Amino acid sequence: MLERIFDRRNLERALVAVERNQGAAGIDHLQSDELRPYVNAHYQALLKSILQGTYEPQPVRKVEIRKPQGGKRMLGIPCVVDRMLQQAVSQWLIPQYEQEFNENSFGFRPGKNAHKAVMTAQKYLNTGREWIIELDLEKFFDKVNHQQLLGLLSKKIADKRTLKLVSLYLKSGIMEGGVLSPRSEGTPQGSPLSPLLSNIILNELDKELVKRGHKFVRYADDCSIYVQSKKAAQRVAAGIIEYIEKELLLKVNRVKTKISRPSNSYLLGFSFYKTKKGWQIRIGEQPFQRVKAKCKRITQSSNPSPEANKLKKLDEIIRGWVNYFKIANARSKMEKLDEWLRTRLRINTWRRWKRIRTKVSNLIKLEVGKSLAYQWGNTSKGAARVAHSPILLRTLNISYWKKKGYWGFQHYYCQWQADGQPSLF
Repeated sequence: MLERIFDRRNLERALVAVERNQGAAGIDHLQSDELRPYVNAHYQALLKSILQGTYEPQPVRKVEIRKPQGGKRMLGIPCVVDRMLQQAVSQWLIPQYEQEFNENSFGFRPGKNAHKAVMTAQKYLNTGREWIIELDLEKFFDKVNHQQLLGLLSKKIADKRTLKLVSLYLKSGIMEGGVLSPRSEGTPQGSPLSPLLSNIILNELDKELVKRGHKFVRYADDCSIYVQSKKAAQRVAAGIIEYIEKELLLKVNRVKTKISRPSNSYLLGFSFYKTKKGWQIRIGEQPFQRVKAKCKRITQSSNPSPEANKLKKLDEIIRGWVNYFKIANARSKMEKLDEWLRTRLRINTWRRWKRIRTKVSNLIKLEVGKSLAYQWGNTSKGAARVAHSPILLRTLNISYWKKKGYWGFQHYYCQWQADGQPSLF
């Protein structure tokens, strides 16, 4: 197996994937664009050390990022050579495991995504399973038991050298501030192998849920179970928590794990609301606050970037955000976001014009009559009030901002809606 994993063609695919991702450098500071020359120069020696079992992965670089809901998430950034090798192992093993994974596991799998997970949840709600157990695994990627994971891998992987290499990656230390710490558990996020390894161990949870006859949706360590009554939800939650902690040796966060109703539940940033046609998908409140905070930082008057740069950055954020949430019913929300953001852009523009003469001149260029331009150019009203005035609403309108490069939330939302809803299958 090891020879096939590190066949030149498979390794080339892995190398291309690392180059495409352009991730941060590890502790050796080797950048992704320097990887190909390095591999060309050291391929034979690298392959020999791997096949002979003498290769030693380098420690990962510890990085902590703030989570939107508070707290920090630890990332382990491997060196680019190790990222390439892990990618090669991962892309070889994925087809071996895909046929064993449950159809309701949607994270980090070919042909699966968050949209399909949310649409599956909607389907369960509309069959009367309106009580939801939202499981929260405490620091899952930091708590995976190595022995248990290697035991599961050994059932599928007969090549002991491959198992040894995976074990070395699991146990490679963490470097922080020049200090190396050993690792006896966990598979830190940031590693190309981590998504597959997480699915392998949590596939045991999937099998247990199927065995017990439960309907569920899982995306990596986010798992929601759908039942028909509150009493059933309490019973199922108690039984599954016991299984996870005793059998999988993982820790359930009992504070964040909860039993909820659809309108109060959250799945991958989405929630649900009831209509005559049944449960519909909506966007949760937190994603709205987060995207507004991002746009607010870009459009702050203290931001010295040119207007064109601000609008380009806004367009990138809006495209990505709307593309993720396009399956939700959110037309009115998109309109409100646009109205709010265009107001901020008008405030920015008015403040940037500064001098009375500049304001008058620019208003005239926007085909405002001279008398009215002088009147508004000399106004003592603040920028926020002027931004809501008929004069700026008429001149700095939707067409004006489109010409400048700001298309907005609603434009992309309607565009993707017109292309048709994504299929569940």
